Amino acid sequence: MEISYLAAFLGGALMIFAPCAAMLLPAFFAYAFTSRKTLLARTLVFALGVIIVLVPLGAFAGSLGALIRSYSQTVTLVAGLLIMALGIIQMFAISIPTPRWASSLMTPKSAGNQAEGGAPTNLAVFLLGIGYAIAGVGCSGPILGAVLSFATLGGSTLTGALLMATFAIGMVLPVALLAFLWELFNLSKKSWLKPKPAKLLGRWTTRMNIISGAIFVVLGAVLVFFGGQAGLPSILTATQQVELESKIINNVAGVPGWLFFTFAAVLVALIVVTVKERRNRGK
Repeated sequence: MEISYLAAFLGGALMIFAPCAAMLLPAFFAYAFTSRKTLLARTLVFALGVIIVLVPLGAFAGSLGALIRSYSQTVTLVAGLLIMALGIIQMFAISIPTPRWASSLMTPKSAGNQAEGGAPTNLAVFLLGIGYAIAGVGCSGPILGAVLSFATLGGSTLTGALLMATFAIGMVLPVALLAFLWELFNLSKKSWLKPKPAKLLGRWTTRMNIISGAIFVVLGAVLVFFGGQAGLPSILTATQQVELESKIINNVAGVPGWLFFTFAAVLVALIVVTVKERRNRGK
């Protein structure tokens, strides 16, 4: 089955209307209360979590992809429990002894680290990306099905991987846009977002630690009890999602891949230039 890169990208972006997107906005705000540098890093880590699940599905749909799908419930359960635990650690600003090489991955920012405002660990954000990707597979429509069919029915391994990576980037698009707007309006500098000491059950932490940690706990519970999607609200019904994605497949089927990637590269370049100009004006 033929499917264009533009259709794959739009299919990923349409996940914002599916039940699994109930995780998306809370996931962003769980780590948004931080510095500009950390916000960008956490957004990239979230994207990596999504990509590391979806790309093997496209590249090896008949083997490794099938293995991932068969163990998706177990992976979701483990990820949800870890996210809940990391959320509690975040709330109470607990420092976990770790090897030096792993400290940047595992250790939450302590209450005394005012610079990052209680930023969550990379691991927690990475696990959220994995959970969102697995949930996306479960509540996806015909576009993801077309990508997997292409990979399964003798399609190129590289093309299948690229199509799924494009789909994953589409899924992350709403988070990237939020991060861009957060950066554009310099929201991290707002006084009400700055970390303030707070006491939780007799332990000193920060207000942002409590808020972001609580969001992580809730999102972890969503993964554990709902698998990231079942029973959650959505903007579109399953029938509406199928109809919309089917129209997209038909309408953009003739768009060549080189044109899509050229447009994407130009758009990214414009965003980078805009951010740099804004930073230079702020200096």
